[in-house]
Amino acid sequence: MILQSFISEYRNLLKELWDTYTGIQNEQKLSRVSEQKPEMSNQLNNRQKYYWKARKETILPVVLVGLMALLSACSSSSSQPQAPPPPTVSVSTPLEEEITRYDEFTGRFRAIERVEVRARINGYLDEIRFTDGEMVEKGEVLFVIDQRPYRIALEQAHADLDNARTRFELAKKELERAQDLRSTGAVSQELIDRRNQEYLSAEAAVSSAEASVHSAELDLEYTEVKAPVSGKISENFVSTGNLVSGGLSSATLLTRIVSLDPIYFTFEASEDKLIRYMKGGSFKGNVTTTRESFQTVKARLLGEEQFTYEGNLDFIDNEIDHSTGTLRVRAVFPNNDLLLTPGMFAKARFSATGRHRELLVPDKAIGSDQAQRYVLTVDDSSKVSRKFVKTGTLHNDLRIIEEGLSKKDRVIVNGLGKVQPGQKVTANQDNIALAEEEHQQ
Repeated sequence: MILQSFISEYRNLLKELWDTYTGIQNEQKLSRVSEQKPEMSNQLNNRQKYYWKARKETILPVVLVGLMALLSACSSSSSQPQAPPPPTVSVSTPLEEEITRYDEFTGRFRAIERVEVRARINGYLDEIRFTDGEMVEKGEVLFVIDQRPYRIALEQAHADLDNARTRFELAKKELERAQDLRSTGAVSQELIDRRNQEYLSAEAAVSSAEASVHSAELDLEYTEVKAPVSGKISENFVSTGNLVSGGLSSATLLTRIVSLDPIYFTFEASEDKLIRYMKGGSFKGNVTTTRESFQTVKARLLGEEQFTYEGNLDFIDNEIDHSTGTLRVRAVFPNNDLLLTPGMFAKARFSATGRHRELLVPDKAIGSDQAQRYVLTVDDSSKVSRKFVKTGTLHNDLRIIEEGLSKKDRVIVNGLGKVQPGQKVTANQDNIALAEEEHQQ
């Protein structure tokens, strides 16, 4: 504003000076012309007009050009922007701590025992002796099939057994009598052989009748369908009065029982983690060869933040699945309150590498470039550079850095979005704080 006022005043002053000078020259010219002859006065007047016109046309452009140059110089000097100061960021070296590194997996709970209860014999369903969804004990009667035909069959089998035993006793006595007569020569050897054959046939008939009795007793026992395992029972799939079928291929499904305590948790371990575990001596193909501290597995359900359920590693499969490139791992969890249900999803974690030192940075200090993760660091000349890193899991709200960063690097922990690689910054020293251990326990 001050420069513009000065230029305006300067322009007005030049105009006034020019007007004054022109007026004086005109007055002098007219006075001199009036003293001379009219012809000469006219000629002189014309020459002076031409002279002053030429002078005006010469001086005015010069003044204007100088003024424009002055204005241009002043304008360019006033409009040139000042360089902004470098952005301020907070930097810190990675936190190095001795931690127990956990790997997390998503898996599913499943029952240790899962049994489909089916009918073993044919008949009409007579009774249902359980409530849908209740806990049942092994050996408890669940269904009763109409027993009357099987009781009759058992009685018939007992009658056949008595008849067979009677014939057996008769054949035995006749054989003994024939043997006594043979010693005196009263009977032939042929008769002895026939009596012996009748005796053996009667003995076999007794065994067959006894087997029929056992079979009838078993069929009668199968009319009471009992729980093969202890656990939680499903609903009854067949109501009373319906005809159910037994047999091996077409047996009617009556209900289902699953055990709940303890319960399995199965998950898949990737091939790269398996290699790391085996190189570290954690997995030897058999759980019993792993160190005791590595067998503990903790789990949390969907919607929970803390790993509150604790179990033990139970089984590691003997080969990698060709389609998924993973290895099946199983843990067993106690389930005293019966909260864990077969089929339920959960997230589990366990340590297969023990305690060791790791570099940690805040998760917000890590950027992403498509599939790659990186951090921004500041060198001794206050210049920003980008380093690609391989990240691990979270530990107490800090991210584990597996590769790509050294413990002396100064990492930008605040102000990541204000800077670009290659830019100069003002770095304020900060310290990374480790959160309370209880957050992850």
